[in-house]
Amino acid sequence: MAMTVGAVSASVGLGQETLSSDSSLDEYIEKQKKLIVSHLKEAKFAGPQAAAFPGADEAHLLFVRHNASSVGNMLHAQTYVRLGMWLGIITLTVVEAQVTAVRPDYEAFVRGLQISPEPVS
Repeated sequence: MAMTVGAVSASVGLGQETLSSDSSLDEYIEKQKKLIVSHLKEAKFAGPQAAAFPGADEAHLLFVRHNASSVGNMLHAQTYVRLGMWLGIITLTVVEAQVTAVRPDYEAFVRGLQISPEPVS
């Protein structure tokens, strides 16, 4: 990808949360979708759909597409990975026109991720 002043660069974000004992991953994702719509009024979703992630109890993939007037269509690919009550979130943010260019590197990055055990105190 060519880097130009003012261009939007693809990025990957990693996050983690702890699910409450009365919340499933499906419920968590539905709450996230409502939060996204509150910030991105014209967001369109694909998924969530089941995904595979080594060592996880379950994983789901959610795509969010919206239009950013300054750059065009944006795509967010969010992978939610649950192990017990721990939840990891991997988010790719990219201008939709650049998805083909960044996808191989993104997929290689995700394949290199693993869930580490909690440190013993």
